[in-house]
Amino acid sequence: MKNIIFICGCIFTILFSAYPAYAVERCIMCGMDSQKSETKFAVQVIQGTKKIPEATYSLCSLHCLVLIISNVGMEKIGSVMVRDYNTVTDDYDSGEMIDAKKGYYLVESKLLPKGSMYPFMLVFSTEKTADIYRKTYGGKILNWKGVLDYTKP
Repeated sequence: MKNIIFICGCIFTILFSAYPAYAVERCIMCGMDSQKSETKFAVQVIQGTKKIPEATYSLCSLHCLVLIISNVGMEKIGSVMVRDYNTVTDDYDSGEMIDAKKGYYLVESKLLPKGSMYPFMLVFSTEKTADIYRKTYGGKILNWKGVLDYTKP
C-alpha cells in the first residue's frame, strides 16, 4: 500500500512539475486577470492606505481605476499607464502602455474591449487614431480630465 501511494505521488510530481506556469496579474480591485484586458491600467500609488499600500498595481479597466482613485485619492496616485488599444493584438498580454493622462478615450462606442468592465472605453495615443475608430464604431472622444469627469456619479 505504501508503495502505491509513493508511486502515485511520484507520477503526480512528474506530471505537474512539467505543467507550464502562466503568470496571472490580478486586478487589485476586482481580481480579474488584467494581463488579458485590452484596457489594462498600471497605477502607481505613492502614498498608500491600510487597505492599499504604496506600490504599483495592475487594473483591468476604467471602472477599477475609478475605484482605486476613490479609495486613495487622486493626489496619492503617481503615474498612470494604460494600453494603447491600437497596438493590442491577439497575443497574451499585448499592447503598448502609454501615459493615461496623454491618452484619448473613446467612450460609448459599439466596440467592446475584451477583459474589461463598464464603462467601456478604448484608449489611443493619438487623437487621429481615436477619431478613425470613432467614425467606424461611434462614440465620443475624451481627454484625461474629460474621462475622469465622465465617470463621476
